[in-house]
Amino acid sequence: MEWEKEEFDVRSNDLAQIQRIIKDARNVVFFTGAGISKESGIPTFRDKDGLWKKYDPSKLASLSAFKSNPQLVWDFFYSRQRLVCGAQFNDGHKTIATLETREFESCWVITQNIDRLHQRAGSLNVIELHGNIFGLVCLQCEIEEQYDHQTFFENFNEERIPHCKNCSNILKPSVVLFEEPLPTLEWQKAITLSSNCDVMFVVGSSLNVSPANMLPYYALKNNATVIEINPNPTEMSRLMDFSIRSSASLVLPKIFDIP
Repeated sequence: MEWEKEEFDVRSNDLAQIQRIIKDARNVVFFTGAGISKESGIPTFRDKDGLWKKYDPSKLASLSAFKSNPQLVWDFFYSRQRLVCGAQFNDGHKTIATLETREFESCWVITQNIDRLHQRAGSLNVIELHGNIFGLVCLQCEIEEQYDHQTFFENFNEERIPHCKNCSNILKPSVVLFEEPLPTLEWQKAITLSSNCDVMFVVGSSLNVSPANMLPYYALKNNATVIEINPNPTEMSRLMDFSIRSSASLVLPKIFDIP
Protein backbone atom coordinates (compact mmCIF):
# COMPACT_ATOMS: atom_id res chain seq x y z
CA MET A 1 0.00 0.00 0.00
CA GLU A 2 1.26 3.48 -0.84
CA TRP A 3 0.83 6.55 1.36
CA GLU A 4 1.12 10.03 -0.13
CA LYS A 5 3.13 12.37 2.07
CA GLU A 6 0.24 14.71 2.80
CA GLU A 7 -1.97 11.76 3.71
CA PHE A 8 0.47 10.09 6.09
CA ASP A 9 -1.31 9.54 9.39
CA VAL A 10 0.37 8.05 12.45
CA ARG A 11 -3.00 6.60 13.49
CA SER A 12 -3.59 4.67 10.26
CA ASN A 13 -4.34 0.95 10.34
CA ASP A 14 -1.43 0.31 8.01
CA LEU A 15 1.02 2.00 10.34
CA ALA A 16 -0.34 -0.07 13.20
CA GLN A 17 0.14 -3.18 11.07
CA ILE A 18 3.79 -2.27 10.40
CA GLN A 19 4.34 -1.71 14.11
CA ARG A 20 2.89 -5.15 14.89
CA ILE A 21 5.17 -6.74 12.32
CA ILE A 22 8.19 -4.97 13.78
CA LYS A 23 7.27 -6.04 17.30
CA ASP A 24 7.65 -9.68 16.28
CA ALA A 25 10.78 -9.14 14.18
CA ARG A 26 14.17 -10.41 15.30
CA ASN A 27 16.43 -9.55 12.38
CA VAL A 28 16.02 -6.12 10.80
CA VAL A 29 17.95 -4.56 7.92
CA PHE A 30 17.93 -0.93 6.79
CA PHE A 31 19.05 -0.67 3.18
CA THR A 32 19.73 3.02 2.60
CA GLY A 33 20.47 5.17 -0.41
CA ALA A 34 21.14 8.78 -1.30
CA GLY A 35 17.62 9.93 -0.38
CA ILE A 36 18.24 9.74 3.36
CA SER A 37 21.34 11.93 2.99
CA LYS A 38 19.54 14.37 0.72
CA GLU A 39 17.58 15.37 3.83
CA SER A 40 20.93 16.44 5.30
CA GLY A 41 21.68 18.67 2.32
CA ILE A 42 23.81 16.24 0.31
CA PRO A 43 22.67 16.16 -3.34
CA THR A 44 21.73 12.82 -4.83
CA PHE A 45 23.19 11.49 -8.05
CA ARG A 46 20.15 10.28 -10.00
CA ASP A 47 17.24 12.54 -9.06
CA LYS A 48 15.94 14.98 -11.64
CA ASP A 49 18.26 17.55 -10.05
CA GLY A 50 20.99 15.01 -9.20
CA LEU A 51 24.71 15.41 -9.85
CA TRP A 52 24.77 13.11 -12.86
CA LYS A 53 22.36 15.47 -14.63
CA LYS A 54 25.05 18.16 -14.41
CA TYR A 55 28.29 16.18 -14.61
CA ASP A 56 29.56 13.22 -16.59
CA PRO A 57 30.28 10.36 -14.16
CA SER A 58 32.65 8.75 -16.66
CA LYS A 59 34.93 11.79 -16.31
CA LEU A 60 34.60 12.35 -12.56
CA ALA A 61 33.87 9.04 -10.87
CA SER A 62 35.25 6.18 -12.95
CA LEU A 63 38.43 4.18 -12.49
CA SER A 64 39.65 5.05 -15.99
CA ALA A 65 39.07 8.75 -15.29
CA PHE A 66 41.07 8.51 -12.08
CA LYS A 67 43.97 6.84 -13.85
CA SER A 68 43.97 9.31 -16.75
CA ASN A 69 43.25 12.53 -14.83
CA PRO A 70 43.52 12.06 -11.06
CA GLN A 71 43.63 15.81 -10.45
CA LEU A 72 40.17 16.30 -11.95
CA VAL A 73 38.73 13.37 -9.99
CA TRP A 74 40.29 14.63 -6.77
CA ASP A 75 38.93 18.13 -7.37
CA PHE A 76 35.46 16.59 -7.55
CA PHE A 77 35.95 14.49 -4.42
CA TYR A 78 37.50 17.35 -2.45
CA SER A 79 34.35 19.39 -3.10
CA ARG A 80 32.18 16.46 -2.03
CA GLN A 81 34.24 15.97 1.12
CA ARG A 82 33.88 19.63 2.05
CA LEU A 83 30.13 19.35 1.58
CA VAL A 84 29.89 16.19 3.69
CA CYS A 85 32.03 17.73 6.44
CA GLY A 86 29.47 20.51 6.80
CA ALA A 87 26.44 18.21 6.78
CA GLN A 88 24.69 16.87 9.88
CA PHE A 89 22.90 13.56 10.33
CA ASN A 90 19.12 13.85 10.46
CA ASP A 91 16.29 12.21 12.41
CA GLY A 92 16.24 9.30 9.97
CA HIS A 93 19.87 8.47 10.66
CA LYS A 94 19.36 9.03 14.38
CA THR A 95 16.32 6.76 14.58
CA ILE A 96 18.14 3.92 12.83
CA ALA A 97 21.11 4.27 15.20
CA THR A 98 18.81 4.15 18.23
CA LEU A 99 17.31 0.85 17.09
CA GLU A 100 20.59 -1.05 17.45
CA THR A 101 20.04 -1.05 21.21
CA ARG A 102 16.41 -2.15 21.04
CA GLU A 103 15.02 -5.65 21.36
CA PHE A 104 16.07 -6.97 17.94
CA GLU A 105 18.54 -9.84 17.87
CA SER A 106 20.18 -8.24 14.84
CA CYS A 107 19.86 -4.74 13.40
CA TRP A 108 22.12 -3.70 10.53
CA VAL A 109 22.51 -0.86 8.07
CA ILE A 110 23.52 -1.71 4.52
CA THR A 111 24.20 1.58 2.81
CA GLN A 112 25.03 2.75 -0.67
CA ASN A 113 26.09 6.10 0.79
CA ILE A 114 29.71 7.11 1.22
CA ASP A 115 29.20 10.01 3.67
CA ARG A 116 29.40 8.11 7.00
CA LEU A 117 26.40 9.98 8.40
CA HIS A 118 25.07 6.70 9.79
CA GLN A 119 28.22 6.28 11.88
CA ARG A 120 28.12 9.90 12.99
CA ALA A 121 24.56 9.33 14.19
CA GLY A 122 25.77 6.40 16.30
CA SER A 123 25.27 3.32 14.12
CA LEU A 124 27.90 0.64 14.67
CA ASN A 125 26.56 -2.19 12.49
CA VAL A 126 27.13 -0.59 9.09
CA ILE A 127 28.10 -2.20 5.80
CA GLU A 128 29.36 0.34 3.26
CA LEU A 129 28.74 -1.20 -0.14
CA HIS A 130 30.38 1.67 -1.99
CA GLY A 131 33.13 2.53 0.47
CA ASN A 132 33.41 5.93 2.16
CA ILE A 133 34.60 9.35 1.13
CA PHE A 134 37.10 9.79 3.96
CA GLY A 135 39.11 6.67 3.19
CA LEU A 136 42.12 6.43 0.87
CA VAL A 137 43.63 3.45 -0.92
CA CYS A 138 46.81 2.95 -2.91
CA LEU A 139 46.21 1.03 -6.13
CA GLN A 140 49.88 0.14 -6.27
CA CYS A 141 50.62 -1.38 -2.84
CA GLU A 142 46.99 -1.60 -1.58
CA ILE A 143 47.72 0.28 1.66
CA GLU A 144 44.58 1.93 3.07
CA GLU A 145 44.20 4.99 5.26
CA GLN A 146 41.03 6.03 7.07
CA TYR A 147 40.05 9.48 8.30
CA ASP A 148 36.75 11.12 9.29
CA HIS A 149 35.00 14.43 8.79
CA GLN A 150 37.01 15.99 11.61
CA THR A 151 40.47 14.75 10.65
CA PHE A 152 40.51 14.58 6.85
CA PHE A 153 41.26 18.22 6.13
CA GLU A 154 43.72 18.35 8.99
CA ASN A 155 45.87 16.03 6.86
CA PHE A 156 44.96 17.00 3.28
CA ASN A 157 43.95 20.07 1.34
CA GLU A 158 42.83 20.97 -2.16
CA GLU A 159 46.27 22.24 -3.16
CA ARG A 160 47.77 18.77 -3.34
CA ILE A 161 46.72 15.28 -4.41
CA PRO A 162 47.27 12.70 -1.60
CA HIS A 163 50.20 10.35 -2.13
CA CYS A 164 50.99 7.00 -0.55
CA LYS A 165 53.50 7.20 2.29
CA ASN A 166 54.86 3.79 1.31
CA CYS A 167 55.37 4.00 -2.46
CA SER A 168 54.53 7.65 -3.32
CA ASN A 169 51.81 6.55 -5.73
CA ILE A 170 48.71 8.75 -6.00
CA LEU A 171 46.03 7.63 -3.52
CA LYS A 172 42.48 6.97 -4.68
CA PRO A 173 39.39 7.89 -2.67
CA SER A 174 38.23 4.69 -0.97
CA VAL A 175 34.92 4.67 -2.80
CA VAL A 176 33.71 2.24 -5.43
CA LEU A 177 34.09 4.09 -8.71
CA PHE A 178 32.38 3.18 -11.95
CA GLU A 179 34.22 0.20 -13.51
CA GLU A 180 35.08 -1.19 -10.05
CA PRO A 181 33.38 -4.16 -8.34
CA LEU A 182 31.80 -4.00 -4.93
CA PRO A 183 34.07 -5.11 -2.06
CA THR A 184 33.68 -8.88 -1.82
CA LEU A 185 33.38 -9.30 1.95
CA GLU A 186 30.88 -6.47 2.34
CA TRP A 187 28.77 -7.73 -0.55
CA GLN A 188 28.66 -11.29 0.78
CA LYS A 189 27.74 -10.03 4.26
CA ALA A 190 24.97 -7.86 2.76
CA ILE A 191 23.55 -10.86 0.89
CA THR A 192 23.60 -12.98 4.05
CA LEU A 193 21.85 -10.33 6.15
CA SER A 194 19.25 -9.66 3.46
CA SER A 195 18.59 -13.36 3.01
CA ASN A 196 17.97 -13.88 6.72
CA CYS A 197 16.12 -10.76 7.82
CA ASP A 198 12.51 -10.64 8.99
CA VAL A 199 12.02 -7.02 7.96
CA MET A 200 13.88 -4.86 5.48
CA PHE A 201 13.42 -1.11 5.21
CA VAL A 202 14.48 0.27 1.82
CA VAL A 203 15.15 3.91 2.65
CA GLY A 204 15.85 6.57 0.05
CA SER A 205 17.27 4.26 -2.60
CA SER A 206 16.34 4.69 -6.25
CA LEU A 207 17.09 0.97 -6.71
CA ASN A 208 18.71 1.78 -10.04
CA VAL A 209 22.24 0.74 -9.14
CA SER A 210 23.28 -2.86 -9.73
CA PRO A 211 24.10 -5.16 -8.03
CA ALA A 212 23.05 -3.40 -4.80
CA ASN A 213 19.45 -3.23 -6.02
CA MET A 214 19.27 -7.02 -5.81
CA LEU A 215 19.27 -7.01 -2.00
CA PRO A 216 15.50 -6.47 -1.60
CA TYR A 217 14.98 -9.54 -3.79
CA TYR A 218 17.00 -11.63 -1.34
CA ALA A 219 14.76 -10.36 1.47
CA LEU A 220 11.58 -11.07 -0.48
CA LYS A 221 12.82 -14.58 -1.27
CA ASN A 222 13.09 -15.13 2.49
CA ASN A 223 9.46 -13.97 2.89
CA ALA A 224 10.62 -10.91 4.81
CA THR A 225 8.37 -7.86 5.06
CA VAL A 226 9.91 -5.21 2.81
CA ILE A 227 8.97 -1.60 3.50
CA GLU A 228 9.98 1.16 1.11
CA ILE A 229 10.35 4.74 2.35
CA ASN A 230 10.91 7.12 -0.52
CA PRO A 231 9.21 10.34 -1.69
CA ASN A 232 9.40 8.96 -5.23
CA PRO A 233 8.22 5.62 -6.62
CA THR A 234 10.82 3.13 -7.80
CA GLU A 235 10.73 0.22 -10.21
CA MET A 236 10.32 -2.10 -7.21
CA SER A 237 7.51 -0.20 -5.48
CA ARG A 238 4.90 -2.63 -6.75
CA LEU A 239 6.77 -5.52 -5.09
CA MET A 240 6.95 -3.90 -1.68
CA ASP A 241 4.68 -4.93 1.17
CA PHE A 242 4.39 -1.25 2.07
CA SER A 243 5.56 1.76 0.06
CA ILE A 244 5.50 5.03 1.97
CA ARG A 245 5.76 8.25 -0.04
CA SER A 246 7.51 10.41 2.50
CA SER A 247 10.90 11.21 3.98
CA ALA A 248 12.85 8.99 6.36
CA SER A 249 13.32 11.76 8.93
CA LEU A 250 9.55 12.17 9.18
CA VAL A 251 8.38 8.57 8.96
CA LEU A 252 10.95 6.47 10.81
CA PRO A 253 10.54 8.24 14.21
CA LYS A 254 6.76 7.76 13.92
CA ILE A 255 7.00 4.09 13.01
CA PHE A 256 9.29 3.34 15.94
CA ASP A 257 7.65 5.83 18.30
CA ILE A 258 10.86 7.76 18.91
CA PRO A 259 10.37 11.42 19.94
